[in-house]
Amino acid sequence: NAEYGANAMSKPAADNVRQLESLIRLSEAMAKMYCEDEVLVGHVKEAFRLLSKSIIRVETPDINLEEEPEVTQQPEEQMDTEDSEQLRITFEEYRKISNMLILHMREYEEKNRDSDEGALKKSQLVDWYIAQIEEEIEGEQDIIAKEKCHRKSY
Repeated sequence: NAEYGANAMSKPAADNVRQLESLIRLSEAMAKMYCEDEVLVGHVKEAFRLLSKSIIRVETPDINLEEEPEVTQQPEEQMDTEDSEQLRITFEEYRKISNMLILHMREYEEKNRDSDEGALKKSQLVDWYIAQIEEEIEGEQDIIAKEKCHRKSY
């Protein structure tokens, strides 16, 4: 029967099967490493952690920072391209930005732990971020776009 042939399984499904097989083999290896006769939950968790760190994400979707617009029945000529343009950043850029912001918030909390300074405000965080990327910004329009983008992201 053709549906049970080698090509019947889609590539993503085949990849998932391979990942599960790798998880099983790595879990068994972890058990052997600890001279255990059975694979324990801790072995599986460590194997999962190792596999998660080692799997490279080839395609990560861009991050959409705006709510999805409601779809209306309009001819393409009537659509305003400026309004229909969505704020998007790559996953790598999102990760870089979020790491920068988290580190800054941690430093702020550590520095102001014993003071009455209060929590870091969103506007302070955006201003700090814009100051950090000043050299990358090419003009006033770019500043406005980046500030709008980062205000939407949190």
